[in-house]
Amino acid sequence: MHPPKITLTREQLYDKAWTTPIHKLSKEYGLSDVGLAKVCRRHLIPVPGRGYWARLQAGQSPKRVPLPATADIRLSTIEIFPTEPRPPAPDLEAAGLPIPTILVAEDRPLTYRFALRIDKFILRTQKDQRGLLLPRRGRIVPIRVSPDALPRSLRILDVLFEALEQANYTVKWSSPYDKPLSVSVLDEELPFSISEVVACSEHKPTKEEITRQKLEGWWTPPRWDYKPTGRLKLAIDCSDYLGVRRAWSDGKKRRVEDCLGPFMVSLVLVSKALKREREESVERERRQVEARKREAEEAARKAEYKRKAELVEKLAGSWSQSKLLKDFARALSAEAEQMAAPEEQKQDLRTLADWTLRHAGFVDPLTNVAWVIRQFKNPPWQFHY
Repeated sequence: MHPPKITLTREQLYDKAWTTPIHKLSKEYGLSDVGLAKVCRRHLIPVPGRGYWARLQAGQSPKRVPLPATADIRLSTIEIFPTEPRPPAPDLEAAGLPIPTILVAEDRPLTYRFALRIDKFILRTQKDQRGLLLPRRGRIVPIRVSPDALPRSLRILDVLFEALEQANYTVKWSSPYDKPLSVSVLDEELPFSISEVVACSEHKPTKEEITRQKLEGWWTPPRWDYKPTGRLKLAIDCSDYLGVRRAWSDGKKRRVEDCLGPFMVSLVLVSKALKREREESVERERRQVEARKREAEEAARKAEYKRKAELVEKLAGSWSQSKLLKDFARALSAEAEQMAAPEEQKQDLRTLADWTLRHAGFVDPLTNVAWVIRQFKNPPWQFHY
């Protein structure tokens, strides 16, 4: 059974966001941290910045960012459709899939066509600001490493391409090679890549840089220094949270070369998770559509009930007024017969009584029952005299 929808105002969510950390509040609403943050951004609700909660714990009183006013009434009410809690990331062995053993020889020559093409596309003399080699203009390659790490990275990819082919997976990367390389697993396109971890430290300006900055007011020295570490990272480039491991890095006891088997298994798990995520997304959308349809039907039912209530109250008032007018007309007629006055004045009183009686019939809704029923059954309707 799916969790019920949560409805609250901008003010309520704003107050919650500034009294409860997002990672706790998201669990309360059945969302991920990212999902709740998107809800806040969509409804123009500011959230605490970094360090806010630490300052609160330290006894300080940091100020809240005020909730901005908005003229868009659609943002005033927030509907949250909680999702089912995600299962923990599956253990590869528990998943029931065999983990292949894939070896990478240190002296392995490049043989696979994609590895040879990547080697050709990498420029050996051009680097980005982090010290990583750049590809030729217009090319997108699945590798971002320094010159020292390039041979090893190419060997890993060469072995991986061969293993994917043996597993009957299709590697896709076509001319003009301006799209990411991917592998097709269970009809899912999964991009993957190898990158090098880069260390980042704050740059200390040299004397020459300080002098240049004084002479050239527009120029400033770089803020950070970057240094490639030689540590590689193999990743399935899928941004969605799927509860499946998608990245492996060099560690103290294990290198990326030792993780190619688990990588192959994760390709299957990620593909299945993507399919499951897509199905859940469709189901969430279906539930939202159904919930909005029920709300619209309930709103229409209430509006129709209100319309009919106002109608019968108005008809009852007209009927009551008609009865009063008829009584008044009869009283006028009786007075005309009993009063001691000239005949001309009595005739005027009879004329008034007759007109009042006709008007009472015009006001009385029961004089045209078919019309009354039609107005009751067929909206929209306005009462006209």
